[in-house]
Amino acid sequence: MRKTVLLAGIVAGATLPIVALAQPYDPGCVESNHARHVAGTVVGGVLGAVIGSNVAGHGARTGGAIVGGATGALAGNAISHAGDHPCPAGYVYEGPPPQPAAYGFWAGAPASIRERIDFLQRRLDYSSERGWISPYDYRRLEAQLNDIRRQEDQLRDRDGGHLYSADREYLQNRLDDLTQRFRWEASG
Repeated sequence: MRKTVLLAGIVAGATLPIVALAQPYDPGCVESNHARHVAGTVVGGVLGAVIGSNVAGHGARTGGAIVGGATGALAGNAISHAGDHPCPAGYVYEGPPPQPAAYGFWAGAPASIRERIDFLQRRLDYSSERGWISPYDYRRLEAQLNDIRRQEDQLRDRDGGHLYSADREYLQNRLDDLTQRFRWEASG
């Protein structure tokens, strides 16, 4: 009976991670709380150690607990990840960053907000060096760009390094508004 239970435990421990990992993965789903994954790993490890110790033969309980704990931790972690698809409660779909327009001000600009801020900074610097905008306008536009840069950093800090799609869209709209002012200032 013990060998049957041990064999069933080994088979279940070996197949559960494979089944859990076979779920489709959407890279746009970003986890907002890792606690469930940690809990799954810990609970799986503890339960696996208890089962492994009880199923192991006399004198092999320590080895059974180690093998059962490791198998249980792997299975618990994989099972906790299996619920991530599609985005469950506590997750948000970020999606890909907006694609740069093939024309207009953003032609040739990178797609990420941080890179677009740097892109706009270079265009401001270039326009100032060429005398296309006044020093007053340059300082005013750069102050507004620095405000957008600070806000992007604050949003990333708030959300664990991620920039959610709503925040990305908001910052892109602010950048678009700034480019309108920049073009108006540069034209006269």
